[in-house]
Amino acid sequence: MNEHYPFELPPLSYGYYDLEPHLDGDMIKTHHTVIMQNYVDKLNSLLARFPQYQDWSLKALVAYADTFPPALRKELKNSAGGLYNHYVYFNSMTPGGRMPTQRLMNQIKNTFGNFENMKKALYNSALINFGCGYTWLVCNKSCNLQIINTQRNNTPPLTVVSPVAVIDMWEHSFFQQYVNGRDDYINAWLEVADWSKVCEYMACSTALDTLQDNVQRNPQGNIQGRQ
Repeated sequence: MNEHYPFELPPLSYGYYDLEPHLDGDMIKTHHTVIMQNYVDKLNSLLARFPQYQDWSLKALVAYADTFPPALRKELKNSAGGLYNHYVYFNSMTPGGRMPTQRLMNQIKNTFGNFENMKKALYNSALINFGCGYTWLVCNKSCNLQIINTQRNNTPPLTVVSPVAVIDMWEHSFFQQYVNGRDDYINAWLEVADWSKVCEYMACSTALDTLQDNVQRNPQGNIQGRQ
């Protein structure tokens, strides 16, 4: 995606029909080329009237939306938030799904006990996220994972957390295929979820590297060879 205005619709890393049978290809195509494109167009139209913000990145626009003038704030949170959330959503999926990296798996085990517990917690949180919104797995600067529900096009506080993956719980994400079967849609999303992510915060990387080193020390404190 362009770093700043004018934004363009970013291509997917997979074909529209590559997530089938879990997510219908026509539904994914409409979601990407119509729904997400609409947010691109709205954001560009908005920023065309405010050239002083045209060099801001999408993430910065979202993270600091509450500091913008009132006349701009609501529309910015909707258009920039909608575009950012969809960008993370489409990048949270891959054909056949993908297991977590070892680093993320360590974070998952530290927070939820195991991978299956994390998926159950995410499922349960998404299931009660009624109305228009998103269900996020994020990590913070202390390397802790959290599950957060947001409404409409709001995002988690990006100045303090980093998204790992997100489920779009707006009806346009599933109604065409699953109608009111939100539980079936969530389970289908979990089948194609791409967990090969790591937290972008250096604090997390450093903490996990230190943890790994400590785990591999013997009782005398000598570092054993890595497997």
